[in-house]
Amino acid sequence: MAPDLKLLELNPPIESNNGHCQHNSIERLSGKQLSYNEFFWHFMNTNWPVILTDVSNWECRKNWLHYYQGTSNGNKYTATINFNYLKQRIGNRSVPVANCNREYYNSHAKSEMQFYDFLNYWQQKCEREKVENSNVETNTTDILYLKDWHLKAESPDYDFYEVPKQFASDWLNEYLLSNKTDDYRFVYMGPKDTWTPFHADVFGSFSWSTNIMGCKKWLLLPNGEELKLKDRLNNLPFRIDESLLEKKGVQYFTVLQTENEALFVPSGWYHQVWNMTDTISINHNWFNSCNLERIWHNLAAAMQQVINEIEDCRQMDNFNEHCQTMLRATFGLNYLDFIQLIETITERRLHCCTENGNEVNRSVLNSEQCSSSSRLVFFNTHTPNDYHIKHDLHCIQQLMKVMLQDPVIFENRTFLYRQCVRLNELISSTLSLSTLN
Repeated sequence: MAPDLKLLELNPPIESNNGHCQHNSIERLSGKQLSYNEFFWHFMNTNWPVILTDVSNWECRKNWLHYYQGTSNGNKYTATINFNYLKQRIGNRSVPVANCNREYYNSHAKSEMQFYDFLNYWQQKCEREKVENSNVETNTTDILYLKDWHLKAESPDYDFYEVPKQFASDWLNEYLLSNKTDDYRFVYMGPKDTWTPFHADVFGSFSWSTNIMGCKKWLLLPNGEELKLKDRLNNLPFRIDESLLEKKGVQYFTVLQTENEALFVPSGWYHQVWNMTDTISINHNWFNSCNLERIWHNLAAAMQQVINEIEDCRQMDNFNEHCQTMLRATFGLNYLDFIQLIETITERRLHCCTENGNEVNRSVLNSEQCSSSSRLVFFNTHTPNDYHIKHDLHCIQQLMKVMLQDPVIFENRTFLYRQCVRLNELISSTLSLSTLN
């Protein structure tokens, strides 16, 4: 292993009951002390949230903020935003901004503005709030929130943060970055009182959010609790609060996330977030072997919704292709996108296995994958152990069996069917899966 790489050491789960597995609250645990293996089995695999502390000794925490003596939220120092450094280091560019005072189609109204203009707006807002009982008139009622900003993709050589080890097994970004198409890595920046509407994350993915500065308030609902909030038209609310949740008998958790803390949000957990102070955070959406089947079931359910909506057009030519086009537009990916992602993830792991003498499969693996080093590396910092790789492949093989039962795939016997069969056979011929037990 290269000296700069950190090992993601995954071991077979221990069957005996463990106190962490009987979840009834959201714990705060040290990000430095919580092992990858424990996080994998006790939180990701059980789909339960956790707050990790002391996670971000990053360039952005050191340089995006000014620190000075003074107690705030129990800390011995207070941080303010280093607007000049942000301007000098990042430069001016177009950034995505949401207006938290304006609703647009069950979301906040979104627009593009120049980064310098956003920082100037934010700095002026901070200065107004410093003036006690200020009589300065505000020339706008807008509350602007810079969110879903792909800063890392725009500036790949700027290492302003590092993915914590607990979140490094990220198939979604692994695939997208290897294909240089997109990513789900975001920066959020917003003044006090900015907020995010009630939602679950894209595809039903995991997400993690690390506060660089400030305090966020989260309302988190376990899977299925959101159904109690649907109206007679089956719509979920745009905004929630504790009184509504109490009135509807909803189980929920309130989390106050402070600076230098990362919150792990499980698959399908609906949530709403408020910035209680000026706040900056780094956020990822992702999935891996722990929630792979959840992502597939969400995709299949979305496909069925599309089919139901245009059922009267079933006799049209290329009906299935039209459905897949609509699925991509509404859900964000379709069956072909998903199988291509799984194919890439599989081939990268199978390539590691070929280095151990299983040369027969080289001819069927993607040549670009085989030309690289046998060491599988995530975000240039972490590498999985052998058991981790085999576990990933085992989970993919199990998913292929599930996907082959899907009516859209099974009944048409097209490319999607053949690819599922191919991956299933390829994994079987490469690994002795009994070694997982």
